[in-house]
Amino acid sequence: MFLQILSTFVILISVLIFIIYWKLIRPGKQIYNILRAQGIPCEPFIPFLGQLPRLYQYRKQNKIMKFHEELCTKHGSIFMFGLGIYPRLVIQDADLISDILGRAHAQNYYKPIDLIFRLKPLIGLHNLLISNGNEHERARKMLNPGFHFENLRSMVSIMTDHTIKTINELLESREESINLQKELSLLTLTIIASSAFGENFETIANAREIVCEAFIAALDAIVNRTLLLIDQIPLFSRLPFWGKDIVDRGCEKALNFVESIIADRKQGRTKNICQRADILDLLLQAVDSHGKHFTDEEIRQEAMVFVLAGHQSTGDLMAWIMYVLMTNPSVLGACRDEVDRVLPNGMIPTYEILNDLNICESVIYETLRLYPPIPFFVRQCIREHVISSPNQQFSIPVDATILINTYLIHRQPKYWSRPLEFDYTRWMRDPITGLRSKLAHPYCYLPFAAGSRNCIGQNFALLEAKVILAMFVQRCNFELQPKNQDITMDIRITMRSKFGLFSKITKRK
Repeated sequence: MFLQILSTFVILISVLIFIIYWKLIRPGKQIYNILRAQGIPCEPFIPFLGQLPRLYQYRKQNKIMKFHEELCTKHGSIFMFGLGIYPRLVIQDADLISDILGRAHAQNYYKPIDLIFRLKPLIGLHNLLISNGNEHERARKMLNPGFHFENLRSMVSIMTDHTIKTINELLESREESINLQKELSLLTLTIIASSAFGENFETIANAREIVCEAFIAALDAIVNRTLLLIDQIPLFSRLPFWGKDIVDRGCEKALNFVESIIADRKQGRTKNICQRADILDLLLQAVDSHGKHFTDEEIRQEAMVFVLAGHQSTGDLMAWIMYVLMTNPSVLGACRDEVDRVLPNGMIPTYEILNDLNICESVIYETLRLYPPIPFFVRQCIREHVISSPNQQFSIPVDATILINTYLIHRQPKYWSRPLEFDYTRWMRDPITGLRSKLAHPYCYLPFAAGSRNCIGQNFALLEAKVILAMFVQRCNFELQPKNQDITMDIRITMRSKFGLFSKITKRK
């Protein structure tokens, strides 16, 4: 009897081990073998863990980007490493990237399953950020009109109104040192939510703080769960431990916020404050080629992504711009001279006048190069595909996940002269032709990704950044306070200063 039980137990354990191997180890190992056979350098294949323990140690020291820099120095522009059970093929060569992101081959790549699985609790599945295939193409076509330049023109007054209000509040504050990173994040949240949802955004009690804090806390928890392998194993991901309550609470707060705004608009309690349709109008009214509207679930999730993802990345961009200005007096002086000339006597910027802010625009582009708010993005191959450059060619197997590190590509000497130097003049438009100098390669500058899945809101973000930059420079003096504060990069999907950005802000005379 004992031997029979022991035999049954051994069989069950053997079956379990086989299932674990077949489902969780074998797929990644096969991808490793295929790519290694083509001469691609690989970090050691370690089942379940990969290089996560090393990455975790770098994260504890606030040096995640150093981890990636060291791998690039060791292996070059293409290599493999393991993120838990998921291998990552890192590609830093612009020619190879063009084959992946270019419209001719974009259909061969989707957003990866593991990314979708991690972000699903926060933003759902039916939105532009993580949907794939026909669903993504349909939503993109339905939403594109919302970002037409005429719609953007009508949103400038919203941007200027909220920026004036924020500046006034900061100038009236009696605090010696203000966390600009937080204030700019709140400002960009207010702008995008008001532009998207209309007049009722600020009437919801503590809406800005609720959304910012809930979203950031949930993102933190998701990143930590990834590094602890929690969200890579379906059974573990459902257990009420390791920050799951933080994720659930953040999702609930954000969802309630969005649902209340949609309900108010549907029931006629609010209206948009743009001269043309706002994002919520578009979500409610848009129809696809078959005459079908977005479902209620799609409306909620698309709205959630616009507000949460849109404000976070632009808020972080603005914080880096302010950091650049406070540590580069010549750059601040150039911006200030231009603003004083283009917007004299405290003139409020308009859509047309903003086009004359050549230096401010160039400072934004250069900040996006050195401090891209989204420093990584990933794609998963769904059809075997050959990528090539003049000196190399590789066959990408199905299910291989490619990681593109924009932070490092933007700093490669191969594509940029003086790559670590902040030089906004490299982006200046010719005063006669209005054109910028050509990039060394069309795919060496990717702050908004590229191809059919580039950021749909990039023109909105650039316009918003220009408004905020011009008006802060026009009305404020700001300096780091304290001057020796720790500006450590922290990456939790977006890249920001881990401890904030503290500044003394006074009225410019």
